[in-house]
Amino acid sequence: MAKRKDYEQTKARCPFYRGSSAEKHMIRCEGIGEAASTMLTYRNERQRTRQLAVFCQDCYARCEVYRMIVESRGLDE
Repeated sequence: MAKRKDYEQTKARCPFYRGSSAEKHMIRCEGIGEAASTMLTYRNERQRTRQLAVFCQDCYARCEVYRMIVESRGLDE
């Protein structure tokens, strides 16, 4: 059976977003280093979907991971 891409992740606007897994309740973002990544794991699918909708798709500049990466790389918002 072919794996379908989550509808929510196709709408992500955050420049640091790298992917997500509904099965593992996980969101993957770039990390503070060039070869690093950050994985956020949630207790359930509802929490992961909410994070995607609120931060990855809409208000990514208010996301803690986004702000951490911007600050660590010395980027301007």
